[in-house]
Amino acid sequence: PALAELESYPHPWFVCGGWAIDLFAGEVTREHEDLEIGVFRQHQEALRAHYGDWGSFKSVGGWAPWEERERLELPVHQILFRPPGSGPPPDPWEPAYEERQFFLNEADAGVWISRRDPRITLHVRELALRSDSGIPIVTPEVQLLYKARHKGEKDEHDFRLVSGALRGARREWLRDALALIHPGHPWLEELA
Repeated sequence: PALAELESYPHPWFVCGGWAIDLFAGEVTREHEDLEIGVFRQHQEALRAHYGDWGSFKSVGGWAPWEERERLELPVHQILFRPPGSGPPPDPWEPAYEERQFFLNEADAGVWISRRDPRITLHVRELALRSDSGIPIVTPEVQLLYKARHKGEKDEHDFRLVSGALRGARREWLRDALALIHPGHPWLEELA
């Protein structure tokens, strides 16, 4: 249902996180805690309007109300929508099926800019692709760059799953971005 709801959203969106990796691979290879969707920061008002009377929250070390007419700027990049009448997220928070979780992405003049390091960029048209099932997903090299920071078991699994499919410019982009913000990362050797 979450993806079907976005069919009428008038701006680009793309699946992120582990689901993006599995959609790229064409199969579900592990359990996923939640579904994360990427959108562009400049469309945040349209996203809020799209979810109408749902409760809206921003991540600021915990979930806080996203106030009416409030413009979210960095470092805030994560938004949560909860169905009408469901109240605020519990503390501690655990992802719930009925919630919708979004990541705001930076872009300027057709160029995506990593929120973690503005030296990491990519043309917006190269940020997402369609999976074999037709779902827009963030490219695996961008998702792996974000996963590289965590070095968890699921992140390692996702790297092993798709790194061999990264060729040419995609592989080079990931290698260069990793070297810039995570020098000495173990994946660098495998991407050489």
